[in-house]
Amino acid sequence: MNQKIPINRLILLGNGFDLAHGLKTTYNDFIIWYLVQAMEKASMHLEYKDGLMTINCPHFYAINSLYNQGLDKVPDFVNYFYHHGFSHMISEAGLKFQGWQNIYQNPFKFNLRSDLLSTLLTSCSNANWVDIENTFYDKLKDVLKHENPQQKEKEIADLNQSFQIIIYMLEAYLSTLDGSTNVAGYETIINSCFEPDEFVGLTNEDVNGTIDQTMILNFNYTSTIRNYVDDQTNDQSRITLNYIHGKLGDEKNRPIFGFGDELDQDYASFELAKTKGIFEYIKSFWYFKTSNYHNLIRFIDSAPYQIYILGHSCGLSDRTMLNMVFENNNCKSIKIFYHQNEHFNNYTPLTQEIARHFKDKQDMRRKIVPFDKSSPMPQVLLDQ
Repeated sequence: MNQKIPINRLILLGNGFDLAHGLKTTYNDFIIWYLVQAMEKASMHLEYKDGLMTINCPHFYAINSLYNQGLDKVPDFVNYFYHHGFSHMISEAGLKFQGWQNIYQNPFKFNLRSDLLSTLLTSCSNANWVDIENTFYDKLKDVLKHENPQQKEKEIADLNQSFQIIIYMLEAYLSTLDGSTNVAGYETIINSCFEPDEFVGLTNEDVNGTIDQTMILNFNYTSTIRNYVDDQTNDQSRITLNYIHGKLGDEKNRPIFGFGDELDQDYASFELAKTKGIFEYIKSFWYFKTSNYHNLIRFIDSAPYQIYILGHSCGLSDRTMLNMVFENNNCKSIKIFYHQNEHFNNYTPLTQEIARHFKDKQDMRRKIVPFDKSSPMPQVLLDQ
C-alpha cells in the first residue's frame, strides 16, 4: 500500500477580500478621499499644498450657488465630478453641470505639479477603475523612450517622488478604515478539507483527507484576515499568515508598492538602461527587505499544494510571483472564489487573467477548477 502524501493549501488574498468585508479599498476610493480632504482644507485655509498639487480657494462662496442642487458640500461636489469626469473639475474653465443652463465659477483652482497625479485624476471615474501601479509602470516605459539621459533621470526622479507621496497618502487613507467586520463563511473556506473532485490526478487514496499546512499569502496591506487567523503561526490549525506586500503600521514589514512583472517584454529595456532610479519601485527589490518571499518559496517547494484565490485580481503587477506559484510542479489545483451579484460574476474574467501567468496552457487548463465546482465569495451585504 502506497504511503499517502501530505497536501498543502496556498490562499491568495487580494483586495476583493477587503471589498467583500465592506471596506472601500479601491484606488478610486483613495483618490476620492484624497481630493475631499485636500479641497476641504483649501476651503478652510484658502489654500492646500502638498508635493503633488496646490489648490487655491479664493472664491469658496461660489459653491453656495450650488446649494439648491445639493452640491454645496465638498464631498458632494467631488462625487458629482467623479461621475462626470474630474478633468472638468480641475480645469480653469467655468463649471457646466449636466441639465443646467448657467455656467458657474469654479471655487477651486488646481495647480497640478505631478504628471502621474494628472493622469490618475483624468482617468478616474465611476465608469473607469484606475490602477496606480500599472499607470506608474507605463509612465516609466514612456520616460525610457527619451534620448536625452539627463531628461530621463530628471523625469524618473520626479515620477518616483510623485509615487512616494501617493504611497504615503494611500497608507494614511487605508489606516482610517475599520476592518473588524466578520463575514460568515470565510472560516469554513480557510479550514476546509481536501476535495478530490477539485484535482486532476489526485484522489483520497493518494493524499491525506485533510490539508496539512496552509499559507495565507496576504497581498493586502490591511489586517482584515485577522478576524479569522492570528498573525502568528497557529500550531493547532497549521495556518501561517504571510503579509507578502507588507503591513500597515509595521516598521519591520513596510507596505510594498510598485510593479512586479519582470516577464514583461519591455522590462528587459529597464535592465539595459543606465538611468538612475529606474528600479526604485520594482517590487522584486523590496521583497529582499524581509524573509516573506523566501518563506513563500520554501512553502511551495515543500509539498504538493492547492491554490485558493480569494479576491485577488491576478493582474500583471504581480506576474513574476504568480507565474512562480501557478507553474510550480507542486501546484496541483487552482480554485477560484469569484465575486457574484444578481447580474454578474467574474469567474471567467479571472480565468483569463490567470491564463496570462501561464506559459504552459495545457498545464493551466489541467489546474483551474471548473466553474461548476467553484464557489462565490461570501459578502458582507448578505449578512445585513
